[in-house]
This record gives sequence, C-alpha cells and structure tokens, in this order.
Amino acid sequence: MKTSEFIEKIPFSSGCEVICFDERSGLIAVNKKAGRATHPNLRPSPSSKPPMLRAQYNFEREYYSWISEGGEKLRLYLVNRLDSPTSGIVIAADSEKCAMAARKAFKDRLVSKLYCAIVVGRALPRRASWSDRISIEKGRNFVRAAPARGGDFRTALCDCELISYDANNAGLALLHLRPSTGLTHQLRIQCAKHGCPILGDATYGNFSANKKLKALSKINRLFLHCAKTSFGVCLEGESIEFEAESPLPESFTKIMSFNKDIARGVCLL
Repeated sequence: MKTSEFIEKIPFSSGCEVICFDERSGLIAVNKKAGRATHPNLRPSPSSKPPMLRAQYNFEREYYSWISEGGEKLRLYLVNRLDSPTSGIVIAADSEKCAMAARKAFKDRLVSKLYCAIVVGRALPRRASWSDRISIEKGRNFVRAAPARGGDFRTALCDCELISYDANNAGLALLHLRPSTGLTHQLRIQCAKHGCPILGDATYGNFSANKKLKALSKINRLFLHCAKTSFGVCLEGESIEFEAESPLPESFTKIMSFNKDIARGVCLL
C-alpha cells in the first residue's frame, strides 16, 4: 500500500492531521494539537489526555494498530513524542523498519528541531546557548524532571534566539529554541531556569502571569510549539532527507499582538 493511501485510513483524533509525508520511505509528519497525548497512558486516569489516534497502542514496539473499514490490519509506528500540552510535529512511519532508522537519527542527535515558545520576560539576550544539568526520575507510572542539584544528571543543550517582544509591552517574548538534546521537559525547565518561563506552564511557569493571561484571553494552553523537524535516514542504501514544518498556531499570534480590549493596562511583570 502506498503511504498516501495508508494516510487516508489513519483514525486521527480531532485536531491531529498529516502535514507531509515521503512516499519512498514511509515517513509521516503529524501536526498534533495541544491537549492531545502522543500515545495513551499505560495506566489511564481521569486526567489523562486523549491520544492523537483512536486506536490501540503497543507500548513495547511503539505503534498504533487498528482495522480499517476494508478489514485491513494497519499499524502506525511512532518515532518521537511531544508532551500532551505541546503542539506541533510528531514523526511517525508506516513500517517498523523506517521507524527504527528514524529513531536512530533522534538517538544519535542527527535531527534538527525548531520550537517556538512564548515566554514571560524582559531584557532577554538576543541569542544564547544553554547548557543545564537536569535530573530525571523514572518510576513505574511516571517520569519526573527537574534542575539537578547534585547526584545523577543529564546535560540539556539548547540554542535560544529572541524573535520579538509582544506588541503591547506586556512582558512577553517569542523565542526560537533549537535543542540538540531531547530530555523530558527540557525546554520548559531550561526556560524557567534562565528567567523566562514558558507562558501557560503549570509546572515550571510564572503562575501569576498564567492566571492573568488565561482570564484575559480565554486561552488555556502551554505556549510551546514544535515548528520544524528535519533529518535524514538511510533505507536499503538510499539516503533520504525529510523535513516537516508546522505553522504557528493562531493562539500564539493572538497573545503576541493582543487586541485593544485585552491589551489595555495589562502588564505581567
């Protein structure tokens, strides 16, 4: 089955859709809405977010499986993940062979990733390179991450670029973040540590600013978006370059420009 035909049979949840694919390799880029989980929780709870596919998930081999209307048994293999509050690009594949090659590119840090984030902060450096120690604790039903203060840690690396401040000087800035590592909650922790927490972050963020903007704008989300992902794979001796781009969500534009009713007299810092 061609990848283009396979895509038509994927049972996506609302707010998730394919933005591009490669017919030769079977690589697929999915644009995931904020508030959708990349895959189901192993042990679901009432607070669990709905997954991006309405299908069964195999945690050991990392694929969704379902039966199409025509009776075909189909699988979509995940390559990477995004936290449920984060929107943007998730890479997948229509075969395990392709997925394994792409996963290796991620593991070997051969993937270029661009994230857009709206943060709470002023007088930020135009460009910066961050290197921070992060501790990661893995339990049976959870993974926790925090700035390391000793003991075991992993190093999080990210280049940061200031793109613009909000139009009404309310104390917000749009950043481009280019991580070269992919640790749990890495960008959220690093932004908070460097004095510019991501807007809407309920764990590491500026809770006063979050509450104020939510009340004024009626938008409730983490303002972190995976906007671009590019990498190469080698399949059966052929080198294939793959690149996907996801446009900035409308909510980002609204928060950065404000309308006059929201912006009047608002200062977050």
